[in-house]
Amino acid sequence: MLNAIFSTLTFKTNRYLSGVFLLIGTGFLFIGIFFAIFMAISFFKKSQNQLLKSDLKLSYNKNVNNPLILQAKISSIYSLTGTSYSGLVSTYIVWILHITDITSIDLIISFTLTFLLEIMTAVLILPRIDLFRETRPGEIRIIKLHDFRGGITAGVLTLSRHSPFKSIIFVGDEDDSITRTIEAHELGHATEHHPIFLEPSIIFLLSIIEPLIWFVGFGNIMNREVISIFLVIKTVLIILSVVIAILLFVRVAESRADAFAYKVIGKSAYENLVEALRRAYGENIKSPEDAPLVSKIFHTSSRNAIKTGDPLSSIGIWEFPVVLSFIASTIAIIPFNSIGIIYPLLFVGTLVISFLIGLVSLPIVRKYYRMTERGSLNFSFLLAGIYMISSIIALDAYPNLYLVISLLLIGIILAFIITRAFLDLRNSTKVVVASLLIYLSINILISLIKILPHGG
Repeated sequence: MLNAIFSTLTFKTNRYLSGVFLLIGTGFLFIGIFFAIFMAISFFKKSQNQLLKSDLKLSYNKNVNNPLILQAKISSIYSLTGTSYSGLVSTYIVWILHITDITSIDLIISFTLTFLLEIMTAVLILPRIDLFRETRPGEIRIIKLHDFRGGITAGVLTLSRHSPFKSIIFVGDEDDSITRTIEAHELGHATEHHPIFLEPSIIFLLSIIEPLIWFVGFGNIMNREVISIFLVIKTVLIILSVVIAILLFVRVAESRADAFAYKVIGKSAYENLVEALRRAYGENIKSPEDAPLVSKIFHTSSRNAIKTGDPLSSIGIWEFPVVLSFIASTIAIIPFNSIGIIYPLLFVGTLVISFLIGLVSLPIVRKYYRMTERGSLNFSFLLAGIYMISSIIALDAYPNLYLVISLLLIGIILAFIITRAFLDLRNSTKVVVASLLIYLSINILISLIKILPHGG
């Protein structure tokens, strides 16, 4: 893909070099497909709740600042490489190719190049820094720190035939039920690879922000409008969509880790959690609702999952519809030449439709989800939002029917993968098929309502 994009960029100025890029890219395509298949096999070959003793390595360390130092180094690498790569790509587009009127295609190319370069650098460098260098691929390393409150899980992608994942957990060294509950929570993050999924998400966000800053900066240097204000506003909406999507993922991941702790520890996990919050924030904490705002933003305020074992019971019933509708309306506005009143109308429309589809699908979802009522409702809204987003993306590809069908199939596959994270294979298939049929039926009904009056 990287070489294909370079090929497209250089086609007008140097067709020979363009052909070279395309030829090299074809070879790397086959390598990429092989690595993608290998990662998929490595990820799904074990049950997400199955944890082998050989996967765990326990060690002790007196340096309580190790987690902060590690996170600081990772953040520095992200910032340095992202700024450098986006700067090089932007310079190549503006100064080498002399493209001084940036279009959406130029932005997409710069975003993609920056993202691919940052991902490759992260995969090559991060597994070789500090504690990750001492961690074997596929291993979950638990480091006990003296006088350490709470827990932190870090993970990176790595190139290895054994496993593409490396994970490290930092917890306190006290041998009590509170620490064991925190450790179980962090094990939930590690076994489901939450930090590793977060890694490309953050890189993707930075890959959008940094080229935009460079293009705006070039405009100031050249004393002319390199990129239009309207395109900047659209890009800012995309950035906001990615930010709230990442925040929602973090909240769901924390809720899933709480549910994992409930399965490991049992009913006492909730009281242990409250006691852990008291240790961290003071004796005035009576429940998770009393925790500081930052904790409630990232971990949810109720923490019901650690009481019920339902990973979606902590999420507010408004979260999936609002967030996914915001993302859907941002995607829908991209082809328009103005935003104005159109964007709020799109947001309200997608929000109403998501709620309706979720409520209509609820009886089917409830039948197979079989946990709490809030969890079933959230699960139904999640599927409705995914179908909504995939449909809008497919509509943006119209009139290319092959691309429309491909994008719809990708949306269905994504819905199945997400459903599979909560249900077994058989029930996942039933839920996706039933909810998809309901979604298609509602769309057909809406189309008939629009067509019949004109036909009469």
